[in-house]
Amino acid sequence: MKSTITKAQANERLAVLRTAIDRYRFEYHVHDRQTISDAALDSLKHELSELEARFPELITADSPSQRVAGKTLSGFRKVKHSQRMFSLADVFSVDELRDWDERWKKLRPRSTTSYLVDLKLDGLAVTIRYERGLLVEAATRGDGFVGEDVTQNVKTIEAIPLRLRTEGVPPAVRRKILDGTIEIRGEIVMLKKDFTALNKRQERDGLPLFANPRNVAAGSIRQFDPAIASSRKLSFYAWEFVTDLAQDCLQDAAELMRSLGIPVNPKSAVCATIDEVATFYHRIERERERLPFWIDGVVVKINSYALYTELGFVGKTPRAAAAWKFPAEQVTTVVESIDVQVGRTGAMTPVAHLTPVSVAGTTVARATLHNADEVARLDVRVGDTVIIQKAGDIIPEVVQVLTELRSRSSSVWHMPKRCPACRQSITRLTGEVAHYCTNPDCPAQHRESLYHFVSKKAFDIAGLGPSTIDVLIDEGLVRTPADLFRLRAEQLNGLPLFADRKSEKLIQSIQVAKRIRVDRFIYGLGIRHVGEQTAIDLARHFGSIETLLRTTHEEMQRVPNIGQVVAASVAEWFSDSAHRRLIQDLLDGGVLLQPLPAIATTPLSGKTVVVTGTLESMSREEAEEAVRRAGGKVSGSVSSKTGYVVVGVEPGSKASKARDLGVPIVDEQEFRRLLT
Repeated sequence: MKSTITKAQANERLAVLRTAIDRYRFEYHVHDRQTISDAALDSLKHELSELEARFPELITADSPSQRVAGKTLSGFRKVKHSQRMFSLADVFSVDELRDWDERWKKLRPRSTTSYLVDLKLDGLAVTIRYERGLLVEAATRGDGFVGEDVTQNVKTIEAIPLRLRTEGVPPAVRRKILDGTIEIRGEIVMLKKDFTALNKRQERDGLPLFANPRNVAAGSIRQFDPAIASSRKLSFYAWEFVTDLAQDCLQDAAELMRSLGIPVNPKSAVCATIDEVATFYHRIERERERLPFWIDGVVVKINSYALYTELGFVGKTPRAAAAWKFPAEQVTTVVESIDVQVGRTGAMTPVAHLTPVSVAGTTVARATLHNADEVARLDVRVGDTVIIQKAGDIIPEVVQVLTELRSRSSSVWHMPKRCPACRQSITRLTGEVAHYCTNPDCPAQHRESLYHFVSKKAFDIAGLGPSTIDVLIDEGLVRTPADLFRLRAEQLNGLPLFADRKSEKLIQSIQVAKRIRVDRFIYGLGIRHVGEQTAIDLARHFGSIETLLRTTHEEMQRVPNIGQVVAASVAEWFSDSAHRRLIQDLLDGGVLLQPLPAIATTPLSGKTVVVTGTLESMSREEAEEAVRRAGGKVSGSVSSKTGYVVVGVEPGSKASKARDLGVPIVDEQEFRRLLT
């Protein structure tokens, strides 16, 4: 929310947030139905907690921050927990973690402790009770006080021992275990490989695919037929020893659980400082996609068992633990306005201006709405609370409107009738979803075309970004791309942004850019429907720009991988006399076209490859170029037809989708082997 929010505005916002969060949680816990993502719900809860922190007098007894909401499913016997199953407070940055650390230290200023840091598994929390070493009861969290008896389903999980192993434990502990009650808590999960195998069986049998491993784990344990849970091959990792067996620290409790035959997460670590915790967090964030299970962050706990117990609880959360979650791939924010952006082809793109929010690790203040049909489908309005995500890990987009948070005074958005740049009329072409400016001399189109021409995937002219292009246009020095190659340093001296030796450096960069591969040249022309891969297909088929200029519409349709719409667009562009003059002007200005390198025969030949994350030995562009040299094709999205997904550091949702579809995932080392 805005920093200038008043108490009255905060009270109104808190009311709608409480209502919405309670409804989403009710649908999930009672009806086992998820209508928004966990990340989006976390974002709403985080906004609520921040507002309540600023206005604590507005906290109500029914606020989601004060309790664990939800009721148990009616089909299971109810189980009252021996101790309440609490939730953890979420933090989303190292600064928020330091705030948590300072809060408990104020309560125990002379206490010192290390931190046990574990992975925050994405599964179903359960508590398991053993009597005299034999498993007798397992229950879900439920509402925190009362859960659901799922003992028979849990017994089907081979990772959970039916009888505890007591060989090798201290005699006093062994006696307590064999003579009394032991309770442990942990997470039921489905490993990635088992999830992939399950979805392959679903696809083979013509059944719907499951969305993610967490849903499978939760749904399987809530089945009335234990045979279903047994068939799903679930796993389990413990994260809390409830019974006091005189443990000195949580780390000792974890080691004891291992000794008893109870699996605990192998990736946990003991850290001496918050800085060490941060180092662990970022290492796990890099390793996330290579882990065998889904996680959504790390859990930081005070390692001292006595101090952990002494600190107690605040509301529904223990003071001695916090969940440091990974940057959300989906968050909620508010639409402050909707504007229209004019593209290089004249296409009008609605853009939502948002209250700034962090998503996938970066601050986002704008999100594309694609076209008028998408705005209508989503029913996005100014003032709406929306869920946004990073599309293709890069471009923010609105994916859902939370209409129950909408103001009654909101109004439907409509595409303007005139271009905001030139005020000429806007039209919608038959068969297309986009609206276009009808003015071929629209200044906004000219600017966007020049931005595209000098971009990294086209001429890649160092030092010539949008702000510099704007100066050159505003000073009347550049109108068409060919004008760039006629610039002289003395024309630039003294202009805004051209201090020191920038004039000479820019002219040098332009001269270097004159030598360009023919496919990058075609891409830089900005032809509608022609992306990188289509430009490569055209260059390989025709060999030279001269041949392409002489081609007919019929010949264009014979280019592999090019359909009728693209063929018609390319043929129309090259038949335009102004476009042909532009090409000749560029060639006369010294542009030298280089042929494409020969295609190698490698394991990637004919394969479609998607690259996600940061590679250590090459940039994303270099990796994609290497794929093309190896005879493969590059795509920005993952489908069942994708050959490989190359995963670097901090990959995005593409890696998760590949895993769900069973597409081969390779790391950088394996990728380099496939290139040869």
